[in-house]
Amino acid sequence: MAPQTALDVIRAELAPLAGQSILDIGCGAGALVAPLRAEGALWRGLDPGRGPPDLPVDRVGAEAMPYPDASFDAAICVNALHHVPVPMMDRALTEAARVLRPGGRLVVIEPHASGALSRVIAVVDDETLIRQAAQRAMDRCRALRQVRADDYDRVEHYRDFSEFCDRIAAVVPGRAGLIAERRAALAEAFEALAGHDAGRRTLAQPMSVRVFQPA
Repeated sequence: MAPQTALDVIRAELAPLAGQSILDIGCGAGALVAPLRAEGALWRGLDPGRGPPDLPVDRVGAEAMPYPDASFDAAICVNALHHVPVPMMDRALTEAARVLRPGGRLVVIEPHASGALSRVIAVVDDETLIRQAAQRAMDRCRALRQVRADDYDRVEHYRDFSEFCDRIAAVVPGRAGLIAERRAALAEAFEALAGHDAGRRTLAQPMSVRVFQPA
C-alpha cells in the first residue's frame, strides 16, 4: 500500500470536485475546507464540538443532521465515525444516506485497529472496540450500498515525542490527563515503534476507505 492522504482519496473518489456540494461529517477544525474549496467544492461542516467560528459548521451530532432530504452531492466522514457514540452510529449513517442526492457518494475513511500509531496511542487510549463498532455499523447499514472498499497507509510525521503528545491530545482532549499519568510508558512505546524520516519521527496507520451510495 503506497502512503496516501485523506485528500488524495477524496479527490480520486469525488472528482471533479468543482461545483459539488460536500458535507464534511465530523469536520473538527476544518482541515479539509481550504483544499476542497480551492478545487471549487461547496463545503459545509457538521461537528458537535468546537471549531473555527468563521466556517459554515452546524454544531450538532451526525445522528441528527439539520438538512432536508437530498441536500448534498457528496459527503465525507474522515476519522470521525468511531467518535460517534456507538448507539448513534447506525442513525448517523442513515442520516448520511438521507441527505445525499440520488447517485451521491459517501466516503468514509476510518483507522484500522492496528499499526504502529494505534499501538502507541493504545497505551493511553485503546480504540480497538469503537473502531470495530464503526466497521460493523457500516456492514449492517441498509440505507447505504457499498460501491468500493480499499485500504491505504497514512504516515504521520512528528518533530519529537512532545509534538506527538500534543497532537493526540488535540484530537481527543480527554487524553491529556492520561498522557501525563502514563507519559513514561507512552514515551517508551513511541521510541520503540516510531521510524525516522529526514530528521522527523514517523508512525504509520493503516486506514480503511469505504465508499457508499444511497440504497
